Amino acid sequence: MPRTRVSFEMRQKARALRVHATKGESLLWYELRELKAAGIKFRRQCPIGPYIVDFACLGVKLIVEVDGDMHEHEKGKRHDAARDAYLRSLGFDVFRVDEPDVINSAWHVAQVVKGKVESMSGDPPDRFAATLPSRGRGTLAPPQSIGF
Repeated sequence: MPRTRVSFEMRQKARALRVHATKGESLLWYELRELKAAGIKFRRQCPIGPYIVDFACLGVKLIVEVDGDMHEHEKGKRHDAARDAYLRSLGFDVFRVDEPDVINSAWHVAQVVKGKVESMSGDPPDRFAATLPSRGRGTLAPPQSIGF
């Protein structure tokens, strides 16, 4: 992906979003940082075009978005659809997860993300990788209930 200049204002906004992260974003960031040991590097609150995404793995062009309550309203859904279409036009895959799922089990969500990255990069899939259920508020089962 060609590197583009990010405006000063966009960098400042991304910095502010990192400082004022939601609980779900903070929990997931803690887990995603641990994937660096496996060679999977994420950036948080990363500017891409006119948007700032929650987490981006630029190596495989994967974006992970933690969706809170604002994403459930019609205006939020329309904004997300336009945003996702733009990001997909740049070749990114957008993976959305509900904040209650992250709060319930950030480690499990990070393992799902790890499996997704490995499948996108052609590496052998992790034996702990699983898929999240369809979007719904707090629908991710705790790891112990699915055999972890």
